[in-house]
Amino acid sequence: MFLWAEAINYATWLKNQLPSRAIPGYTPYAFVYKTKPNLSLTHEFGCKVYIHVMDGGKLQPQVTEANFVRIDKESKAYRIYW
Repeated sequence: MFLWAEAINYATWLKNQLPSRAIPGYTPYAFVYKTKPNLSLTHEFGCKVYIHVMDGGKLQPQVTEANFVRIDKESKAYRIYW
């Protein structure tokens, strides 16, 4: 229940990146910013992602599993749920 706000934020962000009938030939993002959106970082909400563990020792696991929540707006990073 606590991830509903994150899901709605991601759905709204994604909807603004996709073509709209209200602005034929443009996405809302492209109409406002005059550039095509970068969709290379998009993933399905809640999909499994693997995070590289930097401080793990030789015998410790090198990755940990989490779930994708959304793309961070300030940087090229993901918000994840452990």
